[in-house]
Amino acid sequence: MDFESNPPLRLLMAWQTHYPQHEPQWLVKAPERDMWVAGLTVAGHAYYLYNADTESATKFDRQGAKRKRTVLNRPLPRWARYPAGVIFHLSQQGLVLDGMGLVLAGDEPPGPRYDYGLGMAMAALIYTYHQQPYDAELLLQIVDAVRRDYMD
Repeated sequence: MDFESNPPLRLLMAWQTHYPQHEPQWLVKAPERDMWVAGLTVAGHAYYLYNADTESATKFDRQGAKRKRTVLNRPLPRWARYPAGVIFHLSQQGLVLDGMGLVLAGDEPPGPRYDYGLGMAMAALIYTYHQQPYDAELLLQIVDAVRRDYMD
């Protein structure tokens, strides 16, 4: 974990609220962005995402990510589409992410930069999880591919 780079306090507070018995196994910052994701492997194949900036949550699995639907068969919230798209896109390339509890936060302005930042943070987490090297350019390429091939 990289606590040296000062993750936003609301990220750590949200983590403590949702996972009071656990420290994050991963704490990743998207390079060249002020976007963070904290994660913990959980049983099963679902992804539990909590956005500390919007104080909203969603739950989906890989199949749901493919269909852009939650486990309750509702449309994914707008803020969760890039992270879900990245999970789906990278799983197609063999970088499968086990079920996780995730908290996301950042200090990017609302809009496309924020959405891209969430996707970049998720991609950075997946690469970190698989112990694969990455840089900002690679992550931006992934998010661009998600925008082209996944987003409506």
